[in-house]
Amino acid sequence: MARKLVLLTYNIKPGVPLEEYEEYTRSIDYPIFRANPGVVDYSNYVVRRNARGEEWFKHFDLMFVEDLDAFHADGALHHGDPAVLAHAAGWRAKWGADPATGWRTDVNITYADEIQG
Repeated sequence: MARKLVLLTYNIKPGVPLEEYEEYTRSIDYPIFRANPGVVDYSNYVVRRNARGEEWFKHFDLMFVEDLDAFHADGALHHGDPAVLAHAAGWRAKWGADPATGWRTDVNITYADEIQG
């Protein structure tokens, strides 16, 4: 069966030590997303360097889910799971915006179907 992927691309607030964000990912982000029964696998990545060309984002998450429509939840996203939605709002406040400078990251969410060989 072809896997279903949710790809999230984004940046974190400038000036944040990467080690601080990595610890947050391990201790808070992973447990919350992985607790949802519709999430098959979830992992976060940081771009270390570009070999050719450059993406607009430095961070991306790969989330394999049972069902993309269930994840989409009629536009609510994250399976409409209140715990995940509250976590996502807290993430935006802590890592995705800087009120002092007005900086705010885009968080792009892309759905993909695996092409099986």
